[in-house]
Amino acid sequence: MEFRHGPISVTGPGSVVWALGDVDRAVLEDAAATGATVLGGGRDPMAELIVIQRTAVALADARGLDPDHPRNLTRSVVLS
Repeated sequence: MEFRHGPISVTGPGSVVWALGDVDRAVLEDAAATGATVLGGGRDPMAELIVIQRTAVALADARGLDPDHPRNLTRSVVLS
């Protein structure tokens, strides 16, 4: 249900919403109504997480990105 209180505002065509565990069907319908692709294999959430991570690495590789060194990400945040 937390999806409706923030992440849905940046969801739309070209977005993927990947459900982990039991998710209320109405929430998935709300996500689909934005134009996002809704996925969720019905596996155990930890097993599904592995599939998500492997998919993200494959997608990064296909786009020529290095998933071990994301752009604009530093090891720590330094506040002035």
